[in-house]
Amino acid sequence: MELRDAHCHYQFAEVPYAAVEQARADGVGQAMINGSAPADWEDVAALGRRDPRNRVSFGLHPWDVPTAPEGWAETLRTYLVAHPAAGVGEMGLDRWVKDFDPAAQEKAFRAQLALAVELDRALTIHCVKAIGPLMDILRAAALPRRGFLLHSWNGPVELVPELAQLGAYFSFSAHHLIPRKADLRVQFAVAIPRERILIETDAPALCPAPEFRLRELAPAADGTEQNHPSNLVRNNAELAKTMGVTPEASAALTAANFARLFGA
Repeated sequence: MELRDAHCHYQFAEVPYAAVEQARADGVGQAMINGSAPADWEDVAALGRRDPRNRVSFGLHPWDVPTAPEGWAETLRTYLVAHPAAGVGEMGLDRWVKDFDPAAQEKAFRAQLALAVELDRALTIHCVKAIGPLMDILRAAALPRRGFLLHSWNGPVELVPELAQLGAYFSFSAHHLIPRKADLRVQFAVAIPRERILIETDAPALCPAPEFRLRELAPAADGTEQNHPSNLVRNNAELAKTMGVTPEASAALTAANFARLFGA
C-alpha cells in the first residue's frame, strides 16, 4: 500500500528531511509540495530535484499577498515553464486572516488561475471564510482543464455537486477528524464523488489530535504542534473508515485520483 499526499509543505523548516524519509518508509510515496511565496519557490524546486516523488507546485498564498514583491507573477511563470509537471498553488482567498485585502487577494487569485489555464496545470486552492467570493470567480472564469483541488475542504454540502461539475477535487485532512467538524467528514462518505476524493496532511500544519498521530515532530519555536508527514497513514485509515472501505482500497482510490489531477 502506497499513499499520495495531495497537499503538504515539506519546504518549511519545521519538516526536517529525515521526517520525509521516515514517511517514505511508512508508505507515503508521492507528495505534492506547495510553495506559498516567491521566497520558498526555490526550496520547493530543490526538493523536486532531490527526489522525483517530491512533486512540486508554486503559488502565492493569500496570507503572502501583502508582501509579494513586484513582478511575482512573471517569476511564477518562469518557475512553471521551467517545471512542466508543476502545479499552481497554494493560492486562494482568505477572509479570516487579519487585515485581509479582498481586492488584492482576488487579483492574485485571478492571475494564478489564468496561468493554470494557459499552461494546463492543476490548481490548489485555499479557501477560508470566502466560499461566496470563490464561487463567484469559479462560475464566471475559465478553469483548468485537468481540474483543481480544494485543499482540506471546508464548505457546505450543497455546493459539492456544482463544484464537482466545475472540476473540483476535495482533500480529506486531520481537520475532518475534529469532533465539531463531523458534518464535513460525513460529506466524504455520502456527498463527494469517490473519483474526486484526495487525502493530505498539510504538514507541518493541521497537526491531528494525539490519538490520530503515527509519528511526532518537535514543536515549533513558539510551542505550536507540528504535523509529521507520516500522519498521512492515519488520515488514510480514518478516510477508509469514513467511506466504509479498507485502508488499501482508500489508498488505491486516492492514488488514482492524485494521478488524474496532478499527472502520473
